Amino acid sequence: MISVVIPVYNNASTVEELARRIDAALQPSPYEAIFIDDGSADDSLTRLKRIAGANPSVKVISLARNFGQHPAISAGFEHAKGDVVVLMDADLQDRPEDIPRVVEKLGDDVDIVYTRKAQAEEDLAVRMSSALYHYVFSRITRSPRFAEIGTFRAFSRKFLAALLLYRERNVLYGPLMVYMGYKSAMIDVVREARASGGSGYTFGKRLALAINSLVSYTDIPHRLSIYIGLALFAGSLLYGAAVLVQYLIYGRSLPAGFTLVLLMLTLMLGSLMISLGIIGSYVFRVYQEVLQRPRYLIAEKINLAE
Repeated sequence: MISVVIPVYNNASTVEELARRIDAALQPSPYEAIFIDDGSADDSLTRLKRIAGANPSVKVISLARNFGQHPAISAGFEHAKGDVVVLMDADLQDRPEDIPRVVEKLGDDVDIVYTRKAQAEEDLAVRMSSALYHYVFSRITRSPRFAEIGTFRAFSRKFLAALLLYRERNVLYGPLMVYMGYKSAMIDVVREARASGGSGYTFGKRLALAINSLVSYTDIPHRLSIYIGLALFAGSLLYGAAVLVQYLIYGRSLPAGFTLVLLMLTLMLGSLMISLGIIGSYVFRVYQEVLQRPRYLIAEKINLAE
């Protein structure tokens, strides 16, 4: 059986067509389409209930509030029963008709199949920032570099079982799946134009996601803090040596006034605040893990056992 996991947030205009096209693409094979409503403000949940009432293969999980995309995906993964799991967005940019072709790539030698956009629809700035992020992440984590990959992907039950072992609260499934390794394949798919509205991932959200994933899955932040400290230490030694040489050879002393002292003090305090901020981000993550709060809370399930 194939489990299709679809996080939903304000996708009322597309969920009905998406469910219909998934059904047409996967019939007569057994499947389940798990829609996770992440606290939508529109009537997405109402439409999903109507769809599930007419088709028992459609399962609906309604979260108690908006927890975010990755907690919603987590809820879908933990309820998936299929031998193969497909993850896709609800905006119809990924075509349900491509599911059989993506799933077909799975086999004994492939545990996860990623999809890559056959054509680049984003502007140059987005593509360049994305390429830079993937390059840095792959170099730091020593993992394969996958440029232009989308949410749409398929993986085996074995891969899902390993994925669910990662219980951290602030999970990011995109970089985590690459970080895990396993045998992978890539397939090019066409991404349709967005049916309505704009992308929920603004530049600010993309930047926050990049920072979050680099903090969670790399050692860049504390290495950066170490490098800044070493640079300041080396600069201080060089400056002290230059002042000593000037004094011994030319008879010059330290420049008068507070300008230089203030500059050095500001530089050191700035580096100290950066270091404390980096340490604080890790302490806060540890604090969140110690609390062991759930990633999500479910308000209602439809066509799923309680």
